[in-house]
Amino acid sequence: MSDHNIKCEDRNSIVINFSEIYKLINRINKKFEKLQRRIIQKENLTTAQYSILQQLWKNDSVQFKTLADACCCSQSTITGIVDTMEKKDIVVRKMNPEDRRSVLVILTDKGKKLEKETPNINTILDDCCSGFEPNDIEDLTKLLKKLDSSFKVTESDSC
Repeated sequence: MSDHNIKCEDRNSIVINFSEIYKLINRINKKFEKLQRRIIQKENLTTAQYSILQQLWKNDSVQFKTLADACCCSQSTITGIVDTMEKKDIVVRKMNPEDRRSVLVILTDKGKKLEKETPNINTILDDCCSGFEPNDIEDLTKLLKKLDSSFKVTESDSC
């Protein structure tokens, strides 16, 4: 059904449903962040630093742009976070040998060691989601990605 065929009362219902969905996503996000903070505070890390580490634990070196996209923030924000992580000797910056215009963020030995010392948040999340069937999580992920994509389109539209 296209937007043009939706009746006014249907649009109001959709807005109310999206409002409820937003509240639920926001509440889940706050609970997740609280859990994440509790886990990483022992290592004196922020949630932003932990998010960067999660990306670097998958690949030892990552471009700033890739980190910014993965962490849903600007490259300048990533720069500030990486500055702090460099001071803690968790990461270093190196010129990208494949593209001299870009800089890579690379894990140090201390950063690699943190992966072993920090409880795996995914294991804890698995426990939280133990009541779900795998296909439930897959379906939810597909729906949330679809919702996310629709907002990207809306952002570029002029009202």
